[in-house]
Amino acid sequence: MKKVVIVNSSSVFEYRVDMIYKYLKQKGYEVTVLASDYMHAEKKKRKIDKENYISVKTMPYKKNISLSRLYSHYNFTKKCRKKLDDMNFDILYLVVPPNSQASLAKKYKKRGNVKVIMDIIDLWPESFPSGMTDKFPFTLWKLVRDKNLKYADYIVTECNLYVRKLKKYIKKTDNKTIYWAHKKNDNSVAPDYDKMSEDGLHLLYLGSINNIIDIDGIATLISGLSKDKKVYLDIIGGGERKDELIAAAKNAGAEVTFHGKIYDFKKKQDIIDSCHYGLNIMKDTVCIGLSMKSIDYLEGGLPIINNLSEDIGNIIREEDCGINIYEESSLDKIDDYIRIKEMKKNARATFIKYFSEECFEEALDNEIFSDNSNI
Repeated sequence: MKKVVIVNSSSVFEYRVDMIYKYLKQKGYEVTVLASDYMHAEKKKRKIDKENYISVKTMPYKKNISLSRLYSHYNFTKKCRKKLDDMNFDILYLVVPPNSQASLAKKYKKRGNVKVIMDIIDLWPESFPSGMTDKFPFTLWKLVRDKNLKYADYIVTECNLYVRKLKKYIKKTDNKTIYWAHKKNDNSVAPDYDKMSEDGLHLLYLGSINNIIDIDGIATLISGLSKDKKVYLDIIGGGERKDELIAAAKNAGAEVTFHGKIYDFKKKQDIIDSCHYGLNIMKDTVCIGLSMKSIDYLEGGLPIINNLSEDIGNIIREEDCGINIYEESSLDKIDDYIRIKEMKKNARATFIKYFSEECFEEALDNEIFSDNSNI
């Protein structure tokens, strides 16, 4: 029985780690996860009560972009290195970021019989809206990741955009894009396309209201739409820019309903069913191919109004499950309810095609853990 150790410092990424853990256990691997005891989104400690998950004490931090966060990541990696030194394993599965975690690839590759898989779920600092990512010290931060990519036996990327961005460093390494997926859930509620409102235009913002969303862009969109029709904006989620988004949307002409975080599947789906589009509007300085919120929209059967030009933009165009606002005449007939209902059905079908648990496991089967793989 092969032994696998997964190293992951982010509670946000743990959803994907749980799926990988489940898959490997089903395949007969002995799996251990080194996981942080600090919850990034909530900024608080937690108690990990999962089988074969080892809690790693992590230094807390309060700001997403801060030296204290970087040092916390470095310290987490250092503690994991000490734990790994005392463990026997055949496969080391590294979830990146943080970039410091990539440094573990070089050390344990030297054991000779260890295979290293690196799962690139985000690019730091490229995905930060600083506009300074090509200057020191950001260039040094990127180098910590980039110089260690060559030690991986296999590189997984969360979207095709990352392959293009890292091509210089991974061109000689086996790699595969495996999209973020959602686990099967017995409590989930199927979309009801007949509940869609036919009163004005109902938009939904779902997820974290953080530094990478383009609030000015959302306000501009609402302002333009409000000239011809009544615009409603439902918000499910929260974050440090919540009040800013609500104020901007109201000033632009929308009637705003803030629901906060919703954990009840039926209540959440009822809101999604009543809406026409989900907003996926990010700052143009960030490096994102596919947002988590876009997958949430598709799972709920909600077409997307999108401004990302990479993976999700291509999928929306090919599967007719939303609107790319950077494309010519994209907003024509935006309130055509018959067309919206068709796009709702397309959205749900697109989720099943690209982002279901079955697709995720099939990709792992056919690529990384296939008989022809070197893992």
